[in-house]
Amino acid sequence: MTGTDIKKLYVAADGTATFICPKCGLARKESVQQYRDNKGPIKINCTCSNIYEVQLEFRKFYRKETHIDGLYIRSSRAGDWGKMVVKNLSMGGCGFETMRASTLVRGEEIKIEFVLDDRKGATIKKKAIVTDIAGNYIGCRFSEPPGSYDADLGFYLKKT
Repeated sequence: MTGTDIKKLYVAADGTATFICPKCGLARKESVQQYRDNKGPIKINCTCSNIYEVQLEFRKFYRKETHIDGLYIRSSRAGDWGKMVVKNLSMGGCGFETMRASTLVRGEEIKIEFVLDDRKGATIKKKAIVTDIAGNYIGCRFSEPPGSYDADLGFYLKKT
């Protein structure tokens, strides 16, 4: 089995995942909280003696890999902005790489803007909070009112 054969399973809000054996089709729902800190795939032993691997995804939202040029603007410093490439995107946030060394800090509010690379080409403008920093990679969570929904972003993420 190669890495491309590993199926990604999204973990439900109750901390369970439904495993479906690719050989016999047996489905079983189990708690997977003990794997929350596990970074790699896990091996599943089916009762049919098949062993397969799955990658558990504990994220609240589906995350799509992207390569979209955009801009980020620091809310705290007028005129302080930079170019970025959005590397992944979800309804709840995104990850991007800056073109130059960043002075962003965790917890800082920023504004981001980019144009989706689909046929519609909608412009996405969001306020976000920086959650992760690793070199030039920045992870952020969109800061939107509870219950708000971005239809353009939702439609884009549903396209494969």
